[in-house]
Amino acid sequence: MSAKSLIAWSIAGSDSGGGAGIQADLHTFRILGLHGCSILTAITAQNTKGIQSLDPVSEEFIEAQWNSLITDLPPNIIKSGMLANAAMSIAGLLESNPMIPYICDPVIQSTSGYDLISKESLIILKEKLLPRATLITPNIPEAQRLTESKDTKPKNLAKALMNEGAKAVLVKGGHSNKNFCEDLFMDKTHSISMRSERINTSSTHGTGCNMSAAIAAYYAQDLSLPDSIEKAKNYINRNLQKSPNIGSGNGPLAFYKPCNEEIDKTNIIREVL
Repeated sequence: MSAKSLIAWSIAGSDSGGGAGIQADLHTFRILGLHGCSILTAITAQNTKGIQSLDPVSEEFIEAQWNSLITDLPPNIIKSGMLANAAMSIAGLLESNPMIPYICDPVIQSTSGYDLISKESLIILKEKLLPRATLITPNIPEAQRLTESKDTKPKNLAKALMNEGAKAVLVKGGHSNKNFCEDLFMDKTHSISMRSERINTSSTHGTGCNMSAAIAAYYAQDLSLPDSIEKAKNYINRNLQKSPNIGSGNGPLAFYKPCNEEIDKTNIIREVL
């Protein structure tokens, strides 16, 4: 199967500002050679300064979107982001399709402090989606919420998530106050650190969404999870370096495809722990 024929689904909220959520995922899927489809879980009114309003989509309409796509555009991979009230519906639909690889980005709260998942959906995410996922990609605050821990060490948080049933975890280190960004991948047989210098930019809106979408895109093209993560991290870094100055808050990434030379020439230090 050629890369052009691969299909990726994004299950997430709509970002009216275009930098995160469904809009970001579809940008990244297309840039990396996949056709993107979408299942909306919520509609937001937001810009680079934050979210002003959120309207969840009904469970019936979420299932209608799924049923429409599965009959005509079945996915090679699925990724989810903001679930709002939809975790129960999504868990059931994924359970009925156990062979589809699934990347779960557990979006819990916006940078501005807006809750993006209901308490009920957060419980379902932990109990149903975390063990179903091929990979779960929390940042440090999200990993702390999922494990009910105040620990700030990515390796400890990853171990805690594995103990709760995760198959594989990527704890993203972008929230640490250091001169570098260190992400920690862990599964049953690997523990790998991926570190690169921190890129000083305010255009960080949607970084997590784009990271998990890029991982999904590379994994769908038969790369291993560690290789998919390294390429996705390089893709994000290149786009952070070229991010435009858009909006008066945290702007979006550049959304451009790095050339082969840029992809091959990575500044990421990959270390097996």
